[in-house]
Amino acid sequence: MFGDKIAGFIESPVMQIIGSSNAARRPEIGRAVGAWISAESDTIDLVTSAWQWPETVANLLENGRIAVTFARPADYVSYQLKGQATIRPAESHEVERSSQYIVAIVSTQMRLGLLPELIMPVLSNRDPMLITMRVASVFVQTPGSHAGERIWSTTP
Repeated sequence: MFGDKIAGFIESPVMQIIGSSNAARRPEIGRAVGAWISAESDTIDLVTSAWQWPETVANLLENGRIAVTFARPADYVSYQLKGQATIRPAESHEVERSSQYIVAIVSTQMRLGLLPELIMPVLSNRDPMLITMRVASVFVQTPGSHAGERIWSTTP
């Protein structure tokens, strides 16, 4: 698909910001708490909280338009993936994977000096939903001269 480097990055403890929009194109953001490349290697699965991010879940149910930014907290190396998503309640093994991500990202951010009480409020897998994203394009979003550069796409 888009390479082992990006796949490894997505599955590492990085911040995961979901962008969606409603029918009127009003933007909404939410957080994912765990992402991994699916077994078929052509989609990405992410867990989000319907309790914490109800508008994001509603938008994805309505139209499936999604952009997800993955950013490493130590240096803000970032990639944004855009595509189409479906969403359903997460199964127990997906929630477990999400819980492991939460531990890893909290530990990563605490090593950078952040206090848990600043980190935890945006990391919930209460009422967990699984987003399955078919990626259409990948962009560099790391600040600098290559920000916004498309590095992979399903179309030439």
